[in-house]
Amino acid sequence: MSEISPENGFRSGFVAVVGRPNVGKSTLVNRLVGEKVSITSPRPQTTRGPIRGVRNAPGCQAVFVDTPGSQKPKDTLRSRMQEQVLASLAESDAILFLLDASQATKGLGSGDRYVARIVSESGVPAIACVNKVDLLEKRDEALPIVAALTGLGEWRETFLMSASTGLNTDPLMDSVLELLPPGPQYFPEGVATDYPETFILAEYIREKALNALRDEVPHAVAVEVEDVERKENVTVVYAILHVERKSQRMIVLGKDGKTIKRIGSEARLDVERLLGVRIYLDLKVKVSPGWRGDPQFLDRLGL
Repeated sequence: MSEISPENGFRSGFVAVVGRPNVGKSTLVNRLVGEKVSITSPRPQTTRGPIRGVRNAPGCQAVFVDTPGSQKPKDTLRSRMQEQVLASLAESDAILFLLDASQATKGLGSGDRYVARIVSESGVPAIACVNKVDLLEKRDEALPIVAALTGLGEWRETFLMSASTGLNTDPLMDSVLELLPPGPQYFPEGVATDYPETFILAEYIREKALNALRDEVPHAVAVEVEDVERKENVTVVYAILHVERKSQRMIVLGKDGKTIKRIGSEARLDVERLLGVRIYLDLKVKVSPGWRGDPQFLDRLGL
């Protein structure tokens, strides 16, 4: 078998998926990759760092980069998140710019316009994706959004789509593959993401915490996997849920420990599917004041 390389016609590239918080970027990446590589939640600001997911097709490979939602930085964490968005754009071969159709029917907001501007300024070929059209009463409600987009950039194409239902995601995938330049096979067949196992485990746990908690508490939670111990009949995952205040710790624990048990029980199912073995999650909750503004702590978490 000949080696896959640009010389024999193979194409590959990195595709940044960008947009404001909660427009469906993670759901779209999971849909296009065909596996769950990025956690999802109805809460904004779910993704804190770029998540890479790999999609192979005959003669080509697309590496999708799920980026944090673009927003005004309020602390060190959010500043780093925005830096990661800009870095992902600069390093990409193509860009998918997502908008939420159910919100954009009221008019494009300043956040959407800001993301469109940085995409346009990057000079990278971009496709505009009007997502969540399944939430509209009538599909033609999205037409004014398409018209408004024409003045914000030179899009290779514009898709009306739904990442959650799969509407128009196949044609979108075809268009993405057409934008890929000649390049090497970055990842071997069967690899869906290049992130270490401990990172994915931590993200699965954080996803369940996001869904179980309320108000500001979810955004004050960071998950750190300390160790993964493989025993004969079970794999034990030791993880810490960091919060910023004592009151938040009590909320995460819940009355009689019910909330942390729910988080652990729901996360265990995903982790077992990931590792293919029986799992025991050992979860602890620790108060780490001001972690979102602590550069050393963020470095430790890889953020």
